[in-house]
Amino acid sequence: MKKRDLVWKFEYDAEKRSRIARLLISIDQFFNVLVWNGSQDETISSHIGRRIADGRAFKAEILLCSVLKKIQSNHCNRSLGE
Repeated sequence: MKKRDLVWKFEYDAEKRSRIARLLISIDQFFNVLVWNGSQDETISSHIGRRIADGRAFKAEILLCSVLKKIQSNHCNRSLGE
């Protein structure tokens, strides 16, 4: 990805999401690194969604996605790549 693409991505994200929403996503990404040893650019839901798709998820991770489904239908699959 080129530097120019990153600037566009930042500007697009800043227009699309509020500052609070972006802060909450960054906290989510922080805990993905801290607890799940995941990527700094991925949310916990996305990380667990990939693990479920690969058949490597723990029961607690599947339970967490089940709880999140009550908030947003198919949350972990929708968050893939976030």
